Amino acid sequence: MDFWNKAIDQAKQLQTLAAEALQKTSEQAQPLVADAVQHAQDLHKSLLEQAPHVQAAAQEHYQSAVDHAGTFIETGKTVLAQGAQAARPHLEAFADHAKKVADAAVTAVKNTKP
Repeated sequence: MDFWNKAIDQAKQLQTLAAEALQKTSEQAQPLVADAVQHAQDLHKSLLEQAPHVQAAAQEHYQSAVDHAGTFIETGKTVLAQGAQAARPHLEAFADHAKKVADAAVTAVKNTKP
């Protein structure tokens, strides 16, 4: 699978996992959050590796995707570190950042896809 399809797929997986986690109880969400954080780290790495090779016009979109992925990862780590009930408000932020990561990554890829 080429980079473009991989990045879009990873972004969509993040959004799906975060949405599923939000619908679960906090304890049930923990494995989904851990999986989503791993996917975010993979996407973050992919975007950073590809960023130097894209046109200047796409750099802003890539940076936005990288920034959102970083925030998503940190939020996910907070959710994992907190107790079951205390993590609930963070799950909402987690889902919101998943959408932002997905939107930014898809926009970045679409602006650079040949």
